Amino acid sequence: MNSMSKTLATVTVVFILVVGGLVAYVTINRWHESEMDRGRKQAQDECLEVIHKMEDDLADLQAQLETERQIRPGEEDFPTVFGTPTLGYAADDQPADCAKVEGQLNAFFNYLDSRPYLASKNIDGGSAGFLRTCATLLVADPPVNIAELNNLFRLVKNVTHFYRVLGKDRLLLAKEILTAEERIIEPALAVVYARLVECGKPLPGDAQPISIERVYDYAGYFLNTLGGRSYLLRRESKLRMLVNYYAILIIDRANDEKFNQYGIDLRPYIDYLFYDVSNQKGLSYRERYLTRLTALRDKYM
Repeated sequence: MNSMSKTLATVTVVFILVVGGLVAYVTINRWHESEMDRGRKQAQDECLEVIHKMEDDLADLQAQLETERQIRPGEEDFPTVFGTPTLGYAADDQPADCAKVEGQLNAFFNYLDSRPYLASKNIDGGSAGFLRTCATLLVADPPVNIAELNNLFRLVKNVTHFYRVLGKDRLLLAKEILTAEERIIEPALAVVYARLVECGKPLPGDAQPISIERVYDYAGYFLNTLGGRSYLLRRESKLRMLVNYYAILIIDRANDEKFNQYGIDLRPYIDYLFYDVSNQKGLSYRERYLTRLTALRDKYM
């Protein structure tokens, strides 16, 4: 092969290599850009997915907060329902302001009587008369707290206690009130408890207060019997928690006054309720409950 042919062959080879290199560069560059685009799109899709999930979580949180706001009594409710700007709880080691409690309870009954669903029923004595009648019937026929499981008839009586003692119509009306007034049931129970237990005063219209021993019967029933516990398990969790809380306070008071005749041990109920309150949403006085339960836990260690 002469020199011209060798030069031409060399140029051809170099040209092919250059062209091949350019083609390879362009191909690799396009592949790289394609991979980069795919990576960017994947990252963008993942970011959008995270953003959508955060938006959904935020919407769920807003809905939850709105639900709690609707259940939780607002400051604007207190003057209308209880006649005072706030309930104004005293410290746990201070006696209740019984004059204030009386005014709050009377205001609460006036509020209930103004509600259309009750006003239309023409209840004798209004809401206060209804509660007084229910209390009289329940005190006259307390539930069984001892040897409940030794007799089937006794167990059935305990399970059906409220239906048997109050009757269908009163029970349905009580359920209607609890449902309609769910937003204020927490402070309402606090006022009723303060009136009956802390102040030891009768219900409006009654001459004599309800005996603490009879209140104790029902505290023991809810905490310590199958009939009482099965009744609470059919109720909404917030109401169940509140009933258990005040039942514990009543048994604690019975211990202090030496008439815990059924020997109810509060320790397991305090521990369970502490967990229940910690996880219960929509409570206005959660911290107060937890503080009180912590003090009781320390007391009975």
